[in-house]
Amino acid sequence: MAANSTSPSQTGMFLRILFKSLKVRRNRVAITFCSVAIGASIITALACVYFDISAKMSRELRTYGANFFIGPKAAAGERSMGAQAGQAALKMIPPDKLIGASPYLYGLVRLDLGNAVMAGVDFPGLRRLSPYWQVEGEWVSVSFDEDSCMVGKHLAKTMELKIGYSVNVMHAENGFQRRLTVKGIAETGQAEDDQIFVNLSLAGKVLGVPGEVNHIMASVVTQGTDIDTLSTQLEREFPNLDAKPIRKVSYSDGKILDRIKGLMAIVAVIILSVTTLCVMTTLIAVVSERTREIGLMKAIGADDRGVVLQFLCEIMIIGVAGVVAGLGMGFILAQVLGQAVFGSAITFRPVVLPVALIPSLLASLAAAALPVRMALGIVPARVLKDE
Repeated sequence: MAANSTSPSQTGMFLRILFKSLKVRRNRVAITFCSVAIGASIITALACVYFDISAKMSRELRTYGANFFIGPKAAAGERSMGAQAGQAALKMIPPDKLIGASPYLYGLVRLDLGNAVMAGVDFPGLRRLSPYWQVEGEWVSVSFDEDSCMVGKHLAKTMELKIGYSVNVMHAENGFQRRLTVKGIAETGQAEDDQIFVNLSLAGKVLGVPGEVNHIMASVVTQGTDIDTLSTQLEREFPNLDAKPIRKVSYSDGKILDRIKGLMAIVAVIILSVTTLCVMTTLIAVVSERTREIGLMKAIGADDRGVVLQFLCEIMIIGVAGVVAGLGMGFILAQVLGQAVFGSAITFRPVVLPVALIPSLLASLAAAALPVRMALGIVPARVLKDE
């Protein structure tokens, strides 16, 4: 009964000592709080970016061209396919994952000053597919414009063509010809620099194969999409078509993402280590300052459990406060990083909370291990004798 009656007073005494300690040593508490908050904020920012980076980087990397091919079955020996079949296959790709796509129809044509490779394309789709093209003049803006064309930079130089010039396009076999206006000159650094680009329907008329295409190139966001499964589904649905990812591009995308994520994980570990060392150093200084206090507590009956409990409670109060503040600052920092790197906001995901909270608190507790051990090693008799 007596033990129960003294329990509230002991609890009250413990709380008074706990909060008095935090109040008296405001400078040390502030340093510890700032260390934990800064570490937690950086961990939170990295975690937010880490879990959002796949979607952001996958879309960012799609600005460098196509990563998916749809064409006639190679085993059948066909070099072209129906445009409608290609479009039907394209519709099976989830719209939110399809950045851009364009069919292609190639053929050799005669221009005013010589022969050239003509490519029939869907201009709006091609623009989304290849935003990295450097275009002098402007893109052909609509898919039904049969009076305009775009020319590769090298071909324009060879054929002495400039923006606004007219060029006659003729197919030798059927005699079909059309005079077109050059609206844009494209520099790609690839084979396209030697080609002339026209509307797909016009290419079909010029070459005498309306409604046919050689293949379709697409840019598909790989994050959240099993691109190999997508390929299998398309080939099952359209047995006469080949649908496959462009391995070199897809592999490069995944490799870049893995390396960036690995780098971020290493940075997070380093930040946690530095935070732990900063907190540990501060707590060691606190123990040194409180040597006489701890010795007196032990002399009047406090056991090791009570000393450990007080130190752990102090560090947990500071740690939780620092982590909560760090979560808020970290999310703001993540938005700054998102706007600076990707030009868009970083989405907050609930998984970030435990990922940032648990390691930060564990780092705080780990930092307290050595100082607590020092406190337990204090001998009251020696301290009170000023030894």
